[in-house]
Amino acid sequence: MGSVPHSLTILFADIGGSSALYERVGDATAYRLIADSLTRMKAAVEGNSGKVLRTVGDSVLASFDQSDDAFNGARAIQLAHSNNPLSVRIGFHTGFVIPDGGDVYGHAVNLAARVAAFARVNEIMATAAAVEQLSDANKAYVSGADLIDVRGIPERVEVHRLQWTDEPEAVTRLASRDDYNAALSKDMCLTIRYGTRQLQVGRARMDATLGRAEDNDMAVLNDEASRQHARILYRHGQFLLEDDSTNGTFVKKD
Repeated sequence: MGSVPHSLTILFADIGGSSALYERVGDATAYRLIADSLTRMKAAVEGNSGKVLRTVGDSVLASFDQSDDAFNGARAIQLAHSNNPLSVRIGFHTGFVIPDGGDVYGHAVNLAARVAAFARVNEIMATAAAVEQLSDANKAYVSGADLIDVRGIPERVEVHRLQWTDEPEAVTRLASRDDYNAALSKDMCLTIRYGTRQLQVGRARMDATLGRAEDNDMAVLNDEASRQHARILYRHGQFLLEDDSTNGTFVKKD
């Protein structure tokens, strides 16, 4: 009984903001958009020697024999959504899985899902284990490193962002551990302004809350803002936005 564990690259792709989409455009339109997105993801996976194991709601779980194929499949998914109203976050990991009835199980599957959850929409992220298996040509697309907490693993897991465009300015060399430590050592600061008020997020203040309630660090007097709308966090040399709102949050670049 039982199947023999073997190494695969597991990819998890998730449509961002699908719950809010149903509220915004209605059930019928949201269902059609999500179904189209899943079809695009399936085609991208199978077009790069991958296998779709299952779809759950607005997510796709797939496996690849090679990490390079997983990255090429991830790039194809993002390119397929570049002119699409929906955006996707993707994570993949190379590790041992247990095959069973056309599906796979094991910690590697959970880790791939955790990496995808950490990614922002329109991003591809991979564990260091998956990046190590990439060809030199694809390693050129690796552009950053971070450490994440994963349930069941005592030490934090190293993950990397991978650029999926062919723009030269978007492609950088693989960051080393020295690069990562150097980024963490920088005293970075983000200034938040609203009206005449301002506050700064960085090492001195690593969390800031925004919302309509007066007890927020930055009270936003707007009817569309939730009482506790969002948080801005400083973690591992990066600034993160966590949306806690009812109506959603967006970032507009100047």
